[in-house]
Amino acid sequence: MKLSGLRLLRLVAGLTLLASLAPALGARELLPVETFFDDNSIRQMALSPDGNKIAMIAPNNGRYSIALLDTTNGKTSVVVHFSDENIRSVFWKGNDRLLFTSNVEGHEVPLLASTDLQGKTVKRILESRRRRDDFSLFFGSLEDTFPKSDDHILILGYTSESEPSRIAPSVPRNTTPNIYQVNVETAKRLQLTVLERGSSDHFFDGEGNLRLASFYEGSKRFLRSRTANGQPWHTLRELDPLAPALKVEALSLDGKTAYVISYAEHDRGVLREMDPETGALGRVLFDPPAGEIQDLLFSRDRSRLVAVRWEDAKEHIHWFDEKWRALQAGLEQGFKGYEVAITSVSLDEKRFLFRVHSDRTPGLYYLGDLRGKGLQVQPLSAVRPAIKADQMRPMEIVNYTARDGLPIQGYLTRPAGSDGKRVPLIVLPHGGPWARDSWGYNGQVQFLASRGYAVLQMNFRSSSGYGRAFMDAGDREWGAKMQDDITDGVKWAVDQGIADPARIGIMGGSYGGYATLAGVTTTPELYQFGINIVGVADLKYITRYDVRTNPISRAAYVKMVGEGDEFLRSRSPVNFIANVRVPTFHAYGRNDPRVEIEQWQELEAQLKKHGKPYEILLEESEGHGFEKAEAAIKLYKAIDAFLARHLPADGRKAEAKPGDVRVVEMPAKPGA
Repeated sequence: MKLSGLRLLRLVAGLTLLASLAPALGARELLPVETFFDDNSIRQMALSPDGNKIAMIAPNNGRYSIALLDTTNGKTSVVVHFSDENIRSVFWKGNDRLLFTSNVEGHEVPLLASTDLQGKTVKRILESRRRRDDFSLFFGSLEDTFPKSDDHILILGYTSESEPSRIAPSVPRNTTPNIYQVNVETAKRLQLTVLERGSSDHFFDGEGNLRLASFYEGSKRFLRSRTANGQPWHTLRELDPLAPALKVEALSLDGKTAYVISYAEHDRGVLREMDPETGALGRVLFDPPAGEIQDLLFSRDRSRLVAVRWEDAKEHIHWFDEKWRALQAGLEQGFKGYEVAITSVSLDEKRFLFRVHSDRTPGLYYLGDLRGKGLQVQPLSAVRPAIKADQMRPMEIVNYTARDGLPIQGYLTRPAGSDGKRVPLIVLPHGGPWARDSWGYNGQVQFLASRGYAVLQMNFRSSSGYGRAFMDAGDREWGAKMQDDITDGVKWAVDQGIADPARIGIMGGSYGGYATLAGVTTTPELYQFGINIVGVADLKYITRYDVRTNPISRAAYVKMVGEGDEFLRSRSPVNFIANVRVPTFHAYGRNDPRVEIEQWQELEAQLKKHGKPYEILLEESEGHGFEKAEAAIKLYKAIDAFLARHLPADGRKAEAKPGDVRVVEMPAKPGA
């Protein structure tokens, strides 16, 4: 499709709408916490195969529900709503049925269910765990959407030895799951194949045959192939369990081509074809000029690969399909200054949804229509209507060098109402730690910037997206070189004249919480406060997960984190609380399956023992993060007040001083 053939007249209306969401401001306006963290946003939109209906995860009475927009008549309706939990994702099976997931109280064992478009026949396919030790369920995971059929999906499911529908606490568990074909309308399931112990990374052809899988045998890992369910497996190659030479990403619908990331060319990986029968590598399809490949995009029926998404400092897309390459270019021309992401496409590829966004706005959803002459574009909804772009702050890409010469990339957001020089700074290390920060709208960052703080995010060593050598540079460096990268970023901000060295704090969640605790214990002179959200305090507790029983997971844990009582003790901030000089704030969820509540209990005991000033917000019905809007709002209101007391952005003197113990007992639930 030629660019000249695109009619972009209606893009003007979209640009006008974007502008209407961004009124200009003069001095810094103190926006309420709810602006950033309430539930008034669209979390997802998905287009039906025929292109006539749009399912979305939308706010509804304090929760996220499935809503439906019929584009033929403009009518909207609520399909499924839970009073106690949020729906997290939704996708179509045919034009008349939806599948969705919902996580209950933070346990991270999601419900998978299907519904008709009126919400009258909801069928539960996989159950969500409601307590920490609850195995009286049929649970598992969605393995394949099975595009060949409108009526079926493929799931991995755990059952008991004697009863295929339940795992009763009194019945011995079968820890090896099976693959089932499930009818989404009736929830009836047919066992397709029995999985062998140690298998993972399953890839299916269009007929539901499990064709490729990884197998763990002791400390070894193998990539194996077979021609159909029930046929014998044969080994294609042995893989280094800690750094495999290739990683399978997808299998074509006809089962003739596997798409793999190969690391033989360079440690950031290239996309190649592979013969699933022989393991022979074929042509290179895409070699990212920088950064790493993040995702592969297929046509709706999964019959062809259409694009690859990759990321360096920003996210990019490379289209293999000329039509979509032209459409992308035309949309970017029409929405200059914004990022454009095509998110959902109809089966005939005549209609599609796309989102226009930037670092200052989560943006708007649009419906693109090619059924007529050229392209027609219809604005649908702002992702988060309360966010006005001109009230937000731009995110700058920054680079600095760590003390050992390793280049570090990150993002700086300067505060509103200032020139961005000698301002209070909050360092915001990301979680994972094998994740990364990315360029784009971030509600947490914008909240802090609206309060007058500069925010520095850095992709310290061990962060993904920069190649294996960069990730491996963080091996056994929790609280050491990984923390040095954070410290060096703070010093860089001071040397650049951005940060006031007397007004710096550190804040983070999960590993970022660990980095916060490490920061206030290993470099206590650097920070004026620490805000720890579901952070790891004692590394010994991490060994409670599968590293106890899976030798590969154990080896990976030892490689990346370390082992031995004395070593883990030396890298656990809970053992160095005596070094803390400043007030700290902590937030944990009672149901957290990742950073279990024992982490906080041990940390709190040490804070009390050493008489250190701290505040705590403990939520009974949250997990690894504060997902419900009321919990998130309560958290950030408490953080807002904490910041105002301990590091006022307007230069006022802090009210509390180190040594003043302050414990705030927060109610577990609203109104409690």
